Amino acid sequence: MEQYIIFAALLILGYSVVYLVLKKKIEKSLDPAALLDQIREEISRTIVEMNQTTDRNIALIEDRIGNLVKLLGKADKRISLFRREAEKHAVSKKVYQAVLESKPPQEVLPATTNSSNHESKHAFKQSEVLNLHNAGFSGSLIAKKLNLPMGEIELIISLSKRIR
Repeated sequence: MEQYIIFAALLILGYSVVYLVLKKKIEKSLDPAALLDQIREEISRTIVEMNQTTDRNIALIEDRIGNLVKLLGKADKRISLFRREAEKHAVSKKVYQAVLESKPPQEVLPATTNSSNHESKHAFKQSEVLNLHNAGFSGSLIAKKLNLPMGEIELIISLSKRIR
């Protein structure tokens, strides 16, 4: 019987120790200061994660902005090139229209002989050269347009100046 009493006493003592240890842990986990410390640590970790995510997102946005700036630069260059080409086209179209309007209507003469046909072609070339020269075209441009040698163009222009 004594053994049962000693066994019961040890059992009660063991339960008491376990009870006190658990009570201490529960009080410690429910302590307001400890709870606040846990919350602060969790908030600090969350803020650090958010800062890292924000930095990564900012880097991605800056990279995309850089790419967009490059694309805008290319687009601006293409637009300015297109505008210059459109202006050149408009100017050449105006000059061509002016040349066509200033050109007197040519009568078609019947071809009687080879010499008169050659003379009419030569007269036509001369009038074309003079019309283009009076319209402000340079000699090299006239030579390219009419497919004539530069020397012939200069000769026609200088002779027409002497006749005047």
